[in-house]
Amino acid sequence: MFSNIGNKIRVLAKVLCIIGIVLAIITGLGVMISGCMMLGNRRLVGPGIGMIFGGIIVAALGVLGAWIGSFVLYGYGQLIHSVQNMEAKICGNETPGYDGGNSAFAYTAPITSNGGGKTCPNCGASNSEMSHYCEKCGQAL
Repeated sequence: MFSNIGNKIRVLAKVLCIIGIVLAIITGLGVMISGCMMLGNRRLVGPGIGMIFGGIIVAALGVLGAWIGSFVLYGYGQLIHSVQNMEAKICGNETPGYDGGNSAFAYTAPITSNGGGKTCPNCGASNSEMSHYCEKCGQAL
């Protein structure tokens, strides 16, 4: 379900953009049709023309809003996709479409007390070679 999530978010952005454009056009056409129906009554000619132009504006702004709004979601999906690809290259899993299910931290060795590390002069705990402070008591090594 969560594999390849970056591509799924990008597809979602495209689908939502298309749905938004279609809804904006339908709404604009509805407003314009209402304006056309008002033209049959002499008292409503002015407002009818206003409704026709209003429908055009609603459709144009709705299409523009749906298109611009999809940029953010698509960009977020692209960011996730790029990070997953970088993680795959860093971790040595360069399989196309890497799902990113394993975090980069899953590939690091856990910190364990081993006999080959530094010994704390304060408490005698064994620490890793790279430790600057004791992992048990915090004493400088």
